[in-house]
Amino acid sequence: MTSAGRRLPVFAHLPRYRAALAQLSVSAGLVVDDVRGAVAVVPGSGDWWQAMGAARAGGAVAVVLSDPGMLPPGAMDGSLWPADLPVIVDRPGLRADVIVDSMQARRSSPPRMVTIDSAAPAAGMAGIILDGVGWARSLMGAGLELRSGASTPGATMALLEARKAGAGMPATLMATRTGGRRPGGLIRLVAHGEVRTEVTIDQPAGLVRVETGGEDGVFRAPIRYEEPARLALRRAVEACTSGEPTPDLADLLADMAVAADIGAL
Repeated sequence: MTSAGRRLPVFAHLPRYRAALAQLSVSAGLVVDDVRGAVAVVPGSGDWWQAMGAARAGGAVAVVLSDPGMLPPGAMDGSLWPADLPVIVDRPGLRADVIVDSMQARRSSPPRMVTIDSAAPAAGMAGIILDGVGWARSLMGAGLELRSGASTPGATMALLEARKAGAGMPATLMATRTGGRRPGGLIRLVAHGEVRTEVTIDQPAGLVRVETGGEDGVFRAPIRYEEPARLALRRAVEACTSGEPTPDLADLLADMAVAADIGAL
């Protein structure tokens, strides 16, 4: 934990995080020689779980995990996870500030059902499913379990369930594989209930939209222009300053467990 008013060092090689630091010059600054006492930015490609363990062993005070890929079987070694320091997970399809917007717009009205429609090239399908599961978990306020499903060469369908206060809430997921190699995909999620929330994420177009409809009409959340890298670093600085625990890593692992079950259909 760092004291208020101190510039927090950040150890980062990814260009977008270095660029983001130029906008956070009052609260954070780049270091290039040592991770000790710094926020370590860990790329989510390759063996990122080992890189996180190395950052903790090297004395990092927090970790920003950037766009992590799915864990392979056998990589869930609890000793690798830095539970004793903040971990901020930068998931471009699951922005923390947009989640807050969607929850505030619902005014504590839990959904009765969530539907998730997604589409992506085969290479990006696992990530799109992972973000769809994360959105459903966030809006339903509970972890999900796979109940049934089926998969064909072109699509995957899954029936999920979240349990909250002893009651089961269903969620359906349809993931369609598209042609082409353009990165990113599309997620359209609708939370049904007394209040209806629709989340649209079009990654190739750079669109993130949250609309909530109720008896008072339709509310569209303001567009968030902050770059994901800057948001992640700012959240890391806030976590180090406040000392409050961050749920990002636990949420990511829970979402990955469900997404892996779906991927095995």
